[in-house]
Amino acid sequence: MTTEEETGGLTEDHHRAIAELTHHVGEMTQLALGMVADGTRALLQGDRELARSVASRDAVLDRYDLNIEVETIRLVAVMQPEGPDLRTTESILKIANCVDRVGRLGYDLSRYLPDAPGDPDPDVRDLLRQMDERARNMVTEAMEAFLAHDAVRAKAVFPMDDRVDALHRDVQKRLIELLRKGGAESDRRAFELLGARHLERVADNACKIAEKAVYAITGERRSEYLPRRPLPPPRAGDGP
Repeated sequence: MTTEEETGGLTEDHHRAIAELTHHVGEMTQLALGMVADGTRALLQGDRELARSVASRDAVLDRYDLNIEVETIRLVAVMQPEGPDLRTTESILKIANCVDRVGRLGYDLSRYLPDAPGDPDPDVRDLLRQMDERARNMVTEAMEAFLAHDAVRAKAVFPMDDRVDALHRDVQKRLIELLRKGGAESDRRAFELLGARHLERVADNACKIAEKAVYAITGERRSEYLPRRPLPPPRAGDGP
């Protein structure tokens, strides 16, 4: 039998409980990613049945979030972990919170079904699909890095955000051009603009998951290995 000394002061049951919590966060991630994928499809296709399906999953997402929070706090109170075990337990709680936000962004995407006539602009449709695919891939990579205890893989998620940001700027530019023309489809364009912002936030949450994965694995804070880039100097006419 494994002793507490052999497992860093924790019993085998405690380590099994941490592993089970981690597994539940992985399941929650799959649920949230499905909500984002179907929320995007519902927005682009005007599929109200699919939108209702996404909305129905919100209660399940809530249960995952609540159960993980309660069990994580209980484990901290009972086993009082230290060092890597404490970092992992803390990170599980924060990662679950980010995953919950990802799922809720998918829920919001499904609600942006415009009543305006017409179809999405082809360029906008393509850009939103790219954003959806890349943002979800970032979440997957960050979560798999956490599950695999791979800090190098987690850090590789951060540069992916630049491409999602670039796509976001492109879709904003195109939608603003279309909105300036006015017309019956302006409502649709406004909802698509909101949808693009939500997908950009999915990518931001992927970065937060990766950040917490690195912390759990190495103890490093993001500022130690990826300092924030300085803000660009103000342009003439931008004011003080």
